[in-house]
Amino acid sequence: MCHSIRGLSPDAQPRFSKFLAVATMRSQNTQSAEWLRDLLKDLRYCLRRLRRTPGFALTAIAVLALGVGAATAIYAFVDATLVEPLPYREPARLVALFEHNPVGDRFHLSDFDYRAWKQRNHVFKSLDVYRPDRYTLNKPEGPEEVSAATVSDGFFRTLGVTPALGRDFFPREDRPSAPQTTILSYAAWKNRFGGDQRILGRTVRLYGEPSTIVGVLPRDFHFAPVGRAEFWTTLRGRCEQDRTCFPFYGVARLRDGVSPAAAYQDVSAIAHQIALEYPQFSRDRTATLLPLTDAILGDVRPTLVALLSGAGLLCLIGLVNVSSLLLVRAERGKREIAVRGALGASNIRLLRQFALEGFLLAALGCCLGLVFAMLSMGTLAKQIPPNLIENMPYLENIHLSVRAILCAIAVSVIGGVLFSAGPMLHFLFSDLREGLVDGGRGAASTGWRRLGSSLVAAEIAITVVLLVGAGLLTKSFYRLLHVDVGIDAADRLALIHVGGQGVWKDPVNVQLERRVIAKMLALPGVTAVGVSGEPLVASGEGFKQTMAHYRAVGRPAVGLGPEPMDEIVSVGYFETLGARMIAGRTFSETDDAAKPRRAVINRTLAKELFPSEDAVGKQILSALDPEHPIEVVGVIDDIKDGALDLQPIPAVYSPFNQIPMRDFYVTVRTAQSAESLLTSMVQAVHQIDPTLIANEEETMTARIDNSEAAYLHRSAAWVVAGFATLALLLGTVGLYSVISYSVGQRTREIGIRIALGAQKPAVYRLIFGESAKPVIAGLGGGLLCSFWLTAFLRGMLFGVSPWDRETMCVVVCVLAGASLVASFIPARRAASIEPTEALRAE
Repeated sequence: MCHSIRGLSPDAQPRFSKFLAVATMRSQNTQSAEWLRDLLKDLRYCLRRLRRTPGFALTAIAVLALGVGAATAIYAFVDATLVEPLPYREPARLVALFEHNPVGDRFHLSDFDYRAWKQRNHVFKSLDVYRPDRYTLNKPEGPEEVSAATVSDGFFRTLGVTPALGRDFFPREDRPSAPQTTILSYAAWKNRFGGDQRILGRTVRLYGEPSTIVGVLPRDFHFAPVGRAEFWTTLRGRCEQDRTCFPFYGVARLRDGVSPAAAYQDVSAIAHQIALEYPQFSRDRTATLLPLTDAILGDVRPTLVALLSGAGLLCLIGLVNVSSLLLVRAERGKREIAVRGALGASNIRLLRQFALEGFLLAALGCCLGLVFAMLSMGTLAKQIPPNLIENMPYLENIHLSVRAILCAIAVSVIGGVLFSAGPMLHFLFSDLREGLVDGGRGAASTGWRRLGSSLVAAEIAITVVLLVGAGLLTKSFYRLLHVDVGIDAADRLALIHVGGQGVWKDPVNVQLERRVIAKMLALPGVTAVGVSGEPLVASGEGFKQTMAHYRAVGRPAVGLGPEPMDEIVSVGYFETLGARMIAGRTFSETDDAAKPRRAVINRTLAKELFPSEDAVGKQILSALDPEHPIEVVGVIDDIKDGALDLQPIPAVYSPFNQIPMRDFYVTVRTAQSAESLLTSMVQAVHQIDPTLIANEEETMTARIDNSEAAYLHRSAAWVVAGFATLALLLGTVGLYSVISYSVGQRTREIGIRIALGAQKPAVYRLIFGESAKPVIAGLGGGLLCSFWLTAFLRGMLFGVSPWDRETMCVVVCVLAGASLVASFIPARRAASIEPTEALRAE
């Protein structure tokens, strides 16, 4: 060609070169067009094949959609919680600060320690404090209790959050002499004030005190430790320099180049110095420092990781199941592929067909899985109790994010590769000429049958892991709901919060409490009424906020002594709950302000302060009031004032008549349905005074069931149990398909066996024996893997051993039963083969 070009005239050579380029391009375009036409033909052929076998197509797509949908839905929650960054500037530089004491490691800071840590540290750019609060908002139509937060003046600057409207708190605006100011949440601004742009400078009354609105927070701001706080105010000297008052939690921003570990060492050294300087107050106190993300997520992280692991295992089972179905389909379609090859189809064309079919199934499964994920996300979000969603604002607007969609696509691409690989390897390593030979269809493809059995064994192993996890979590949840709360017949108890307009320790509160109790006793079916400062079974942080150090009078004490919960209860409270008295008595109306201080303590505190002694008649002393000894008049069995899954903690109960409160909870015992009494309880409070707050009404059963501990255990148990059920179904279907295929391949062999005198029991044993191999292998492998799983779940279990034998035995029995069911139908079909028909068919 080059010689011909050189032979042309100089004027003709450029024209000839251009002609060659155009001809080459047209040839390439023609080849591309032919390749695209062939691809479309192959795609239409794949669609026709799937349409001819709707049962297979629908099963494969549904199985994949379940796996992809479950994994995507759970990942959306994980993405919103663990992946999506917090709405603060450089959130990785933020840490949470607590005090560690003998009771636990996430307790409040005193104002003294907060200011000492702030002044002496060398690792923080800034350090501020906060506390969740409840305020009474005075409105023309009456008072309303609202969620709020109290913070130091630099709190939002530490987080790196700038108000969307107005200003932040000024420095030193948290001092007692500073005017009271408030910053609104975006939701409060929109819902309570209609998004009024002129809201700045307006005054609201919180607990009767005027407060000026100076700012509005951004729409996307949330701070989970205080829930959905609507009003943010400053400390204004609360507990200033009081060593016995511990109202705050800390949040700090690390200096550049300082690691959390180095910051912990620095703060721990400061805490040690304070303990040496003030041993009477801080001997038993050290520091706890955590990344702010860990402090916010708390117990949600392991639950979400467990759910995501379960969804991933279910998705893996779906992929393996569809792969085994495609492998069986490829073996059965060997003759068709052989005929196509004999008619001239190239190997590349046949391999491309397998790839197209695999990726087509993956794409259809992905699309249906995303629809399933969107539906299930909404359902899962609605299952979160309203009282808990307050502490999980990051889940408020859960949606299918771009990352979640990419996750689904990635799983589908992996699925497409797996779906294509099996049939393609089968094509490459099989002698397709057998498909054109008579009798070739009756010869069992032993190697591919073994591969199918191996896939089934893998499915069963993963199913065992999910079933063991579901069994342990379900048993743990059952134990949690049946834990001894220390009360009698919780289903007969109802409670309500009452907010008065008095002041702290005002004698008027005693009169209000007595009027409320009288009104409640007049309600139909009510048999007993009691009042307490806090409700039974705390959620969220797990402990009540009111705690104080106590020591026994006349006995040596280490540091400040134990730090039990400090609760205030009325006459009849313990009787209403049905609590168990161990020694002494409960409170009477004579235990009033005119008498010396008295208290009832629980069994745990009695063991700590008076080991091997009768505590009744002894005296204890509170660090909050060291001038007035308290006589112990009774010892009561432990009541679950904290979270359900926590060990019993010390508690001191003081009489309401001696420490009257303006806000309290009323608990009633009824002979009828507690649920039907709630509305009447609210109406009874408003009959006393329409301006009183009456809210948070719920039954004790609902409070226990909707507590944070119960919800986390319940959600993990039920979701993983759902995954395990689907996995069991898929594993059963996979085993059935492989055994059914094997029976079909061995029709001639079984027919000959029967013709030679084999009885039906022998045929049943043959098929059951073949199915037992992958089942036993899967059970063994699954139980071994479960030992790793149980170590991971250890922190999520309550009252259950990670290697619970009952759970393991139940899982083995369930899988053995499912395997028998999956094998029975093919075995019965095999035993019913007529030898003459089998041989004639071959």
